[in-house]
Amino acid sequence: MEKLTSNVYTETKIRGCNPSIVFTKEGSVFIDNAQWLTSLLEMIEFAEQKGSIKYMINTEPHIDHIFGNHWFAGKCPVIGHEAMIKDFFLVPGEMDGYDYSVDVLTRQDPKGLALMPSRENYIINKPQITFTKDLSLKVGDHTFKLYHTPGHSDSQIAVHVPEERTVFVGDTVFSDCQIWLHSANIDELINSLKFIYTLDVDHIIPGHGPVVKKSYIMNQLSFIYEWITTVADGIEKGWTQEECIARISFADRFPVDIGQDEMMEYIQRTNIIKCYNYLTQG
Repeated sequence: MEKLTSNVYTETKIRGCNPSIVFTKEGSVFIDNAQWLTSLLEMIEFAEQKGSIKYMINTEPHIDHIFGNHWFAGKCPVIGHEAMIKDFFLVPGEMDGYDYSVDVLTRQDPKGLALMPSRENYIINKPQITFTKDLSLKVGDHTFKLYHTPGHSDSQIAVHVPEERTVFVGDTVFSDCQIWLHSANIDELINSLKFIYTLDVDHIIPGHGPVVKKSYIMNQLSFIYEWITTVADGIEKGWTQEECIARISFADRFPVDIGQDEMMEYIQRTNIIKCYNYLTQG
């Protein structure tokens, strides 16, 4: 794990999202959790060596952020936006969330596979504490300001810890890796990025990729606008949606995040579809 400040640790070099821990005088607060089970259990052990776990905060309902909620059942409450309940543990494709998780462990974390509970014993563990707009928590000397920042998903949140000058933004930001627009509301995503830019922070912990400074928000906005502009240019040339898919690719710009190489074609296709519909359907 990377020690970002004296109280903040994050893991950016594993498959899935960037799970993080904030240590307070009253115990630790997890923000999202690891998709590799061996890494998740190491993080839990590390936290419990220092004290109790007070909360698990999910920034969104996608499985790479919430797979590990099972291991927090009975340890602490889970917090998330109320809208995430309807999409919780859903995955694209034919597999359900459990089989998808087993597939990831089989291919990429075989030591973790032996520690995976059976389907009958696996606890999906949806949030017990939900909110509509914003929520503020005080844990020890730390403040956790949870802001609703829709865009990547309609239940997306950012977690601002002013004492650490850090904000955890989930998949509102993908740094130095492919951005996923498959589930995005583009206007809301742009507005949420602009809001995060107003926060007085030194560190942004993205959903994927390395920790960045606040200025990276402009890079992310620029890349989203470039996606839109490139698809708009294709439409202006008379290209159909399928022709845009065949002729446009940003695959050479960034890699897919760790362990997800097989998703490059899916990202390019769904990003183009999202931009095409955004431009042509209002």
